[in-house]
Amino acid sequence: MLDRQDIRKSAIVGHSPAPFRLRDDGPLAGLSFAVKDLIDIEGSPTACGNPDRLRDDGLAPSTAPAVLTLLGAGATCVGKTHTDEVACGMFGTNPHFGTPINPKAPDRVPGGSSSGSASAVAAGLCDFALGTDTGGSVRVPASFCGIFGIRTTHGRISTAGVMAMAPSFDTVGWLASSAEILLQVGETYFGPIPDRAAERLLIATDAFDVAAPKIVQALQPAVRALGRAEDIRLYAEGVDHWLDTFRPLQLHDLRSTLGQWASVPGRALSQGVSDRMKLAFSMPWQNVPPAALRREALTDRLVALLGDDGVIVIPTAHNIPPPREASLDDLVEFREKTLALTCVASLARLPQVSLPVASCEGCPVGLSLIGGPRADARLLGLARRLAKQLGIESAP
Repeated sequence: MLDRQDIRKSAIVGHSPAPFRLRDDGPLAGLSFAVKDLIDIEGSPTACGNPDRLRDDGLAPSTAPAVLTLLGAGATCVGKTHTDEVACGMFGTNPHFGTPINPKAPDRVPGGSSSGSASAVAAGLCDFALGTDTGGSVRVPASFCGIFGIRTTHGRISTAGVMAMAPSFDTVGWLASSAEILLQVGETYFGPIPDRAAERLLIATDAFDVAAPKIVQALQPAVRALGRAEDIRLYAEGVDHWLDTFRPLQLHDLRSTLGQWASVPGRALSQGVSDRMKLAFSMPWQNVPPAALRREALTDRLVALLGDDGVIVIPTAHNIPPPREASLDDLVEFREKTLALTCVASLARLPQVSLPVASCEGCPVGLSLIGGPRADARLLGLARRLAKQLGIESAP
């Protein structure tokens, strides 16, 4: 039996502010939320999963607009949550502050880098939680912890007061215990979300080929229950083309934002982050311009494919979450395979919602919906409608 207090300690940072709210009324009154410790709250430190940041950066001078929006809507902030070190991770492991517990699969990782936020929501410590998503950092934890999550259209929600990791990919998103709450939070950012006619669903069959066969089998009942849909080929240029476009652009961003800080002699960095920084510095700059051109071509093709009403359906992650004791080599291999799925929305700057539709070997499995630019509200409405249709209005 999991101890709720143990989960809280693993998910909520020790330097977290006490629970607070700015007003008693509003559309989110009565709901509680947590904030990934990459995002500023005035008067509190933002450690970003690194002890040197906690020691040196002082207290945040102001609260990030993404947080203020929620407080202004009447929600109560219960605290800040653990993250992979400087957001460089897909699994939630952090050698400095520990790995949050995955309440739905305690022997497995919670997913990262919004690990503490996912753990807190999955354990019922809060109704929803803010995270950030660069290459899957909201979507993967949502899948691993069996909850709802959204990566928003790039640039749609302000990233002021949010640690920059890879700015051309970074987005603010959130995780929620139900499709209804996921949508309610969206309405505070985007305005009222009306019901719409059915969207044009596009099943990316080659994306399902990326996933492990057991994941495909687990997702099939939900995919069939979606109703009328069209099969499409997502990776027309090949999976490697997408990954070879994503990697140099993200690494260049990482070097530009955190390279100088990470290079300070004696900097406290985990082996995984140190290796990632070395990779960023060793990546030839000549790889960046052609990757930027490829990104635009991929985006144009996807936006044209989606049109005004298209929604692409893919697995959120390629497999069930790895064990907590998995080796670094195993995690790197897993990351590359799931990145083939998550890099699509990241490269094309598109919104994506993950729904907890299935389970496999006792672990949650997420199904994702990708919409066109600024289709965040439509995706949230569709997610709520599909959740009712599939009988998953609330996370299992």
